[in-house]
Amino acid sequence: MPVETDDDRLIFVNPDEFGSVVVWTSATGQKLPVTCIFDDSFIALTAGDLDLETEGGRVQITLRSIDVPADAAHDDSVSVTSPIFGTKAYRVLEFQPDGTGMSTVRLQEPD
Repeated sequence: MPVETDDDRLIFVNPDEFGSVVVWTSATGQKLPVTCIFDDSFIALTAGDLDLETEGGRVQITLRSIDVPADAAHDDSVSVTSPIFGTKAYRVLEFQPDGTGMSTVRLQEPD
């Protein structure tokens, strides 16, 4: 049984504190605003003697599991608006519920 409630988890995704609001567009065309934590991390990997180098981003949102749309599916669209970068659309790549009432959704820039 979780220690915190969904109301407690709402604090972590509150746009006035740590969170952001994104617009989740499902395959049916329904647009739903969702509060979340948006993370666009840069990753750079090298494998020394193997002469292997790769870099890229790991874009994801973390939200309350209860806020994942009921009809959510891979290839749905998520639009993120930032005062720095403007509005950018991503597609849903992977769902990762963590068992504590929060889920991480990995995103990918469309081709």
